[in-house]
Parts: sequence; C-alpha cells; structure tokens
Amino acid sequence: MRKFFLAAAVAVAALFGSAASADAAYQIRVTSVNGAGTVVGTTTFNGTQNADGSGVTLGSSSSLPGFSLTIVNDIGTSGPNFVSSSFTLNVTYTGTVTAAGPPATTSNKLIVEVLASNLSAPPVGATSFITSNGSPSTSGLRANSVVMTSGVISGNAVFGAAGTTLGGQLGATLGTGTMGNGIVSSVLNPNPANGVTFAIPSDPFTFYQTYTLSGFTNRNQTGSLSAGSTLSATPAPAGLVLALAGMPVFGLGAYIRRRRNVTAKV
Repeated sequence: MRKFFLAAAVAVAALFGSAASADAAYQIRVTSVNGAGTVVGTTTFNGTQNADGSGVTLGSSSSLPGFSLTIVNDIGTSGPNFVSSSFTLNVTYTGTVTAAGPPATTSNKLIVEVLASNLSAPPVGATSFITSNGSPSTSGLRANSVVMTSGVISGNAVFGAAGTTLGGQLGATLGTGTMGNGIVSSVLNPNPANGVTFAIPSDPFTFYQTYTLSGFTNRNQTGSLSAGSTLSATPAPAGLVLALAGMPVFGLGAYIRRRRNVTAKV
C-alpha cells in the first residue's frame, strides 16, 4: 500500500512540475559586425539572478563601433511550469548606412543575445512551447531588417564566437520585421510567433533569445526595441489530472473495504 501511494505521488508531482531549484545565469551579449562581415566590437553584461530562476539586467550601456546602446531592462521570471524574459533596448546608429550607391554600402549589423542558463522549470520531459512577441519603434532610426528568435538548448549553454548565434534550439520561434521606414512603429511578423511543442530535454537547460538589427538606412537617430518570450509547459488534460489526483483516495477506499470484509468474516 505504501508503494502505491508513493507511485501516485510521483506521478502527480511529475504532472504539475516543481519549482526551479537552481539559480539562472542571465547574460546579454551585444556584438557589432561591419558590412564586410567582420566583428568590430562586442560586450557582455552579466545580470543578477535569484534562487527561483528569475533575474534582471537594468540600465546597462555600451558604445560599439557604429552603435551607442542602452539595455533599458531584461527581466526574467520563473515558476513551476514556465520561464519568461521581457527585453527593452535603445539603439543609436552612427555607422555607415546601407545604400545602393554608387558606391554601394552596407551598414553594420547589431546582434543581441539573451541567455538564461541553469534552468530547471518546466521539469524534464514536460511538453512545452514558446511564444515570442516584439515591437521595434523609433523616432527616426530606420533599419531594413529586424529578426527575433528564441529557443531551448539542452544543458548549460555558453555564448559561441562573437558574431555568431547558437544553433540546435528546440521549439524555436522566428519573427521578422523592419524599424522605422516612414512609420512610427513596426510589429514583427508573426506577432506573436509560436514554436512547435517539444519535451524539455534536460535539467538544467538554457533559454536563449536573439535580436539582429541590420540594413540601417540613416544615422545619428535613435530607435527602441521591446520584445519578450515565454516558455510554458502545456497543461495536462483535466480528466488525467483528476484521475491521478484521485488514485490515492480510491486505493485507500479499497483498502478500507477489504479490512472491513476481513473483520466481518472474523
């Protein structure tokens, strides 16, 4: 009987998940790549993190070749069955603009990577999905391409070589759009971007997001990008939850009835 209760308790715990048990390492890396594809500057910001898997980076500024930028905030939150990140970046572009020429020119590219490692919620095996949304807005800065991605990587991932982004992501989302170009703001498409469902691969795992801005067509202007992604475990069917939750009760009832029958016969 004791074994039966233990098995049922394990099943329910696996179904609902458990709280994140380890600190998350929140890092943001920004990299400037020139028109020839050469990395010309990179900076990494290390945010603070909490025991529940949440974290924050506030007011970090940097000057890279072609860019002056401020990470207004990157706020991570975590619970038993989700982890999310909300990100706001202000950018001023001072480099070469993209133009057909003559002579033809290509602007710098800005790559922003947000990495949250050492996560354990949702739990291993939980069927999960990622939802991302974003809105680049500007008072004057124009860029022909804004690309946002997010995904999960097994284990504690670390940044690759500057100017590259990590591959092998599970449940990846993709949103694309522009910045400025005659309108006050441009929403990424699709918005939200939804990834396919997948199983959490390991404990710990890494939640990884990228934002790539390129094709700037003016300079000495400032723009802003606000975006975020949420990784969530899909809820279990209500009937299954009820069945698992009720198993110990049904087992106890059967045990009591058997005891009563034995007593009556004696």
